[in-house]
Amino acid sequence: MDATDPEVERIAADLIAKHGPQAARVAAERLNRMIDRSDTRGRDLWACVVHAIHQRQGGEPADADRDTTSRSS
Repeated sequence: MDATDPEVERIAADLIAKHGPQAARVAAERLNRMIDRSDTRGRDLWACVVHAIHQRQGGEPADADRDTTSRSS
């Protein structure tokens, strides 16, 4: 499975529309469920979805939890 697969792109777009900046986190939770179930096809699909979301949003996994507010010292 490829991150540019039409099914992957559709799922990524739907998750971004529904969850915005939290879309990657939601997809990663589904990925973890597939891993827990030993579902290889599901794991591959959701890994590609997570990757596609990061590509679309221009971020990396660590960006999802980073505090982007500025702080004065």
